[in-house]
Amino acid sequence: MQSFTYNPPNIKNSTKLVNVTDSNGKTVCTFKRTYKNMLVRLADFFFSHNFFVQFDVFGENGKLKFQGNKKPRWGKTQYKIMNIDNQEEYWVSYISWQTISPEFLIKCTSGLEFTVKKDLMDWAKFYYEGKEVARWKMKATEFFKTYLEIEEHSPIKEPEFFICLFQCIFYVGD
Repeated sequence: MQSFTYNPPNIKNSTKLVNVTDSNGKTVCTFKRTYKNMLVRLADFFFSHNFFVQFDVFGENGKLKFQGNKKPRWGKTQYKIMNIDNQEEYWVSYISWQTISPEFLIKCTSGLEFTVKKDLMDWAKFYYEGKEVARWKMKATEFFKTYLEIEEHSPIKEPEFFICLFQCIFYVGD
């Protein structure tokens, strides 16, 4: 199992670059929230910092690897995670709209499907073919230090993907 930690910004609309470290303390990737321009950032301020969501996740070499965007639609919010290297898209939509314990369906262009289930005060669990393959948790008792664990049998091995996904749907969310 691979384990990673990071401390997200204290303010939702921060564009600060955040380091993600592995269990040995080595930085494996970085990420930040981005805005297309100053007008979009200003509009986001008026929409409570969760309407215009975009996260860019960079690999060890500083090259953009994944980009996540919120696609607000009336009554049907979706998220799109894009693998920049191979242009594979992951579309994330709600299965259940429960605020306390939401469930998400993730479909990628290669045909794979995943689900994410979040229980109150517990890990957000990422499932493939009914088996838990990754988990994510933000601990308020540790000043929102965030933990990510990826199992060896996960079809997606890149922590950059999971960081992008979970920052979009849980850190900012709806």
